[in-house]
Amino acid sequence: MEIIYLKKMREQVDKSLVGFRPNGSSVKPVHIYSGASRIIYGESVNTQNIKRLSYVSDAKGKTPKNNTLEKVKELLHESDALDDGIRDDDLTSFRNILQKLLAADNGVFSGTDDGMVSYSAGSKYFITSPALYEDAGEFVGSLINKYCPKLCKHIKDILDNENDPISILFEPVAETDTKALASDHLDEVAIFNTPNAEFVDFTQGLSDAGNCLYKHLRSHPNQLTQLRIFNFFCIYILIRYLASLESFYCGGNKRPFLLDFSNEASSSVARASVMSYTQIHRAISRFYAWGYAQCLKKDGITKNDLLAMDAPMFDEKGKTKAGKVELTRMWDLAKTDAKDLPEEDALLVFGTTIYDMLALEASSHPVVYLRQIGTHAGLLYPPTNLHVNKRFVVSQDMLEMIMRSCVEPDETLVAAELKERLWKRFGIVIGGDETDMEKIQATGSIISADTDALRSNFSRFSKTLEAINFADIMADGILQIRLGGVSK
Repeated sequence: MEIIYLKKMREQVDKSLVGFRPNGSSVKPVHIYSGASRIIYGESVNTQNIKRLSYVSDAKGKTPKNNTLEKVKELLHESDALDDGIRDDDLTSFRNILQKLLAADNGVFSGTDDGMVSYSAGSKYFITSPALYEDAGEFVGSLINKYCPKLCKHIKDILDNENDPISILFEPVAETDTKALASDHLDEVAIFNTPNAEFVDFTQGLSDAGNCLYKHLRSHPNQLTQLRIFNFFCIYILIRYLASLESFYCGGNKRPFLLDFSNEASSSVARASVMSYTQIHRAISRFYAWGYAQCLKKDGITKNDLLAMDAPMFDEKGKTKAGKVELTRMWDLAKTDAKDLPEEDALLVFGTTIYDMLALEASSHPVVYLRQIGTHAGLLYPPTNLHVNKRFVVSQDMLEMIMRSCVEPDETLVAAELKERLWKRFGIVIGGDETDMEKIQATGSIISADTDALRSNFSRFSKTLEAINFADIMADGILQIRLGGVSK
């Protein structure tokens, strides 16, 4: 029998069922922004001059030959952008500042390879051609472009306006020639062609949240801050999409994001939030196991074929991290478990084993990806990699984005209305009444937090909103949410 290649099968599932590759262990928020902004703008820009000016040296202190001080001075003289009185030391210091500015999110891995550059900046000047880890940003940009057209047009207008401070700094050397991009690939992803009720619910929540956020951003005075808030929106939508894949394809339950405001890792709400996160990454694992089983079926590989087949390899090169003995052991266990099962159940056993093998062989896998981007974006806590069991604790920036996506500028809500929008638009549960407990229990979770603990969690959430002037707690204890501003 032909050998199964794990890498090829993962690529097949990611392309046909997911839409991007959630496999990078070094993904940063800037990678999501860079991919999303490129799709929304519809073009990439030549950033060679920006790279020459701003990239001084790599992590080892080496300077690319085209980025030396003399080469940069030639560039600046050609652009009539260098006064005669500027000293070499001052120019070098200035360039070091520019490098730190554009690489603020550590997304510039190389000064010579365009595929390793994602700039932390906010206009069309910095929209690079596709780079490492940016395919997820391209996917979520396409998703938001499809379901939030007003928000996307607003972001495109911001990218077209080069009046922010960073763009003004680079204006003398910035290129304006652009390269058109191919259309998005959403039609290649199965769920977009055969949407079920859960997917429709997801996209409706996305549309409502994006339209609400648009009304806030269009009256915000700072363009860079608008793009920053928008990127938090992109990242949250991406994480929720990953968490929802099981419900899209396998009939699983909608997974709640239980936000913890207890400030105590040992509290019952904190433990329940950890379980909420654990349930999400288990759902992702089950989806991929199902996806690999579907791949086997699509390729015409039967249970009997698999029982007679040697253990898969990661790729054609045959290299392995775990070792062939370990992969063979795992495959033999799958054969033992599947031998007496019906065809469908047997394929799922092998699909689960393929997922486990990829977790050992690949440099990263979807759960690590979710944990990495969620931690960097201020959605998961603790922030260190030493703590694998995360819980949902939002930063103030993430909380602001969520609130601006649920409450319109000229609108006042009471707590019950806000909780309903948080659930429908973001799958968020905080606590406060019996329905929140029901949403958590519907996932099959056994949690230690009771209704009283969840009510206390919502009370602390209310005080957090009051502290940042997003809400008022009235004399009768009623919470009124009002973010301010005027809807145009």
